[in-house]
Amino acid sequence: MTFALHPNLQSKRHIIDLPLCQVFIENEKHYPWLILVPKKNGIKKLIDLSIDDQMIVLQEMNIVQKILWNLFSPSQINVAALGNKTPQLHIHIIARFETDPAWPHTVWDHHVKELYSHDDFDKITISLQQAFQSALNM
Repeated sequence: MTFALHPNLQSKRHIIDLPLCQVFIENEKHYPWLILVPKKNGIKKLIDLSIDDQMIVLQEMNIVQKILWNLFSPSQINVAALGNKTPQLHIHIIARFETDPAWPHTVWDHHVKELYSHDDFDKITISLQQAFQSALNM
């Protein structure tokens, strides 16, 4: 069976495929915000993955966090797997800044979404893809 991405995630821009997860970017200019989605059908929670796959997810989360940290120098990195609206397991990894509109609260507390300009979204996508390529070639 081919991997199926939940409709709520299909509008996200794809960055790269890692060994287990696809990486997407949220179009929200206030927060460099990546989403990891394990390429396994029927997975709703981390505990639905095998122990081996859970370890791979942790390794891939580590790569994503380091990339966000190195590219954006945030004040903090938030990690969340909610699943309330989108039941397919997806893990939000968000670079946060003391100057962002929601600080110190969650990004979900900030209800005014601002999109990147088309050019800025393309630039951040390319920067992230290059960072992933560098990280994976080490």
